[in-house]
Amino acid sequence: MTLSSSAIIHDPIGRYPQATVACFDPTCGNLPRRQLDEARTMVYLERLASAGAMATLIASSTGRGHLRTIDELTAWFDCAARADTGEMLRLALLRPEDGLDANKRLLDRLAAMHYPVVFFRPGTDLDPSALDEEVSASLAPLVSAAAERDLAIGLYSISDVSGLPLTPEAVARLVVSSGGGHIVAVKVTEKDYERSTARFLVHPDLKRLKIVQGWDPHLGRALRDGPRHDSDGRQRVGITSGLMALAVYQYRYLLQAASEEDWDEVAQAHQACTLLFQAMQDDPHRFADLQRAKYIMGLGQPLTGTVTSAQVKRIFKALESLPRPQDRRRVARSLDLMGDGPYHRYLRRLYELKPNP
Repeated sequence: MTLSSSAIIHDPIGRYPQATVACFDPTCGNLPRRQLDEARTMVYLERLASAGAMATLIASSTGRGHLRTIDELTAWFDCAARADTGEMLRLALLRPEDGLDANKRLLDRLAAMHYPVVFFRPGTDLDPSALDEEVSASLAPLVSAAAERDLAIGLYSISDVSGLPLTPEAVARLVVSSGGGHIVAVKVTEKDYERSTARFLVHPDLKRLKIVQGWDPHLGRALRDGPRHDSDGRQRVGITSGLMALAVYQYRYLLQAASEEDWDEVAQAHQACTLLFQAMQDDPHRFADLQRAKYIMGLGQPLTGTVTSAQVKRIFKALESLPRPQDRRRVARSLDLMGDGPYHRYLRRLYELKPNP
């Protein structure tokens, strides 16, 4: 039986999922606007669950799925809820700029489908210079509405998308607002660790919350810091990763090494992920375009854009250049999760290739 929202609310650090896949959105059809491939979506989610994923975040789509209309988001939530994923949790991300009425309708639907956790980030309609009190005031009605429906609540800092980061001070205001007791986690997808994740971990008013690292290059450091910021030495840090959507077996290995406190192995395993991340990153100051890997996996082209052959070649060059064969095999096997993508034969050769004696 999957975890309920009430169980997570009661014990966020102990019950919130340790690792969440920022789920890809399988697509079909042609430009100017592709549509959700519902059959493919259900198979992909079921494959993630079979590969050992604990949770998926729906409507995230690596930062570039936020262009979906409300109707398209609704279809995605509905489709994901129909997938047979066993114990794997489904989490949802909503957008404040869609308005309170639309979000209330979506919250009703999510509650009816037993999504245990819903996330909100700052709205794109906020001024980039908005003060903490303005940010918290804009999110407070959504927090209250989600709590009224007995949903656990996550807050999300991702200034690449929203235009401004969420600060610990803004979250602290929300924790004591109406429904704030339902807040269980803060997901932090910011490139500056010291000014984001580190500040959330040390804030005294947020010590019961799970802090979820989302900017992948910081995962090793965050996992190492996590137990140092809990009075009982529990793992205070979780992760949500778009890279895990394309490297699920590598991330499972990395997390196992972290649980064993083998930090040298965590660093080496994560270096492989970082090289893949950089191969999809045109600007080193912005999050990578992971939709390119979605295409390689056979999950379709991006909603409104196109993956080029040059972009694919850059990813494969990085994959082939990984210095450790075991990392290369785990990543290739992950990219071949569907088993029938356009590069299935190439990827299969990589992960079935035996190391030299």
